[in-house]
Amino acid sequence: MSQSPPPRADQDHVGLADRLSTRQSDCLRLAAKGLSSREIGQRLNLSARTVDDHILLGCRLLGVRTRVQAVARLARDDRRAPEPRSFTP
Repeated sequence: MSQSPPPRADQDHVGLADRLSTRQSDCLRLAAKGLSSREIGQRLNLSARTVDDHILLGCRLLGVRTRVQAVARLARDDRRAPEPRSFTP
């Protein structure tokens, strides 16, 4: 059975945020603003431990080892994402 080829480097960012759950994405985006796990938990009504778990799982899904690397990957992905198209009826 053949394996599919790895994604090209220029396609790596496509759908990056889609790999994460809403909570994982929320936690990482708040971490990007410099909030601690405790502060994120207060905003999202979660325990700091749950926030840490969401961030850890997000790191695994993004293929990085640290919270800082995950935040950087999401920031880079946000910059590369196309602007949303406006809807006009």
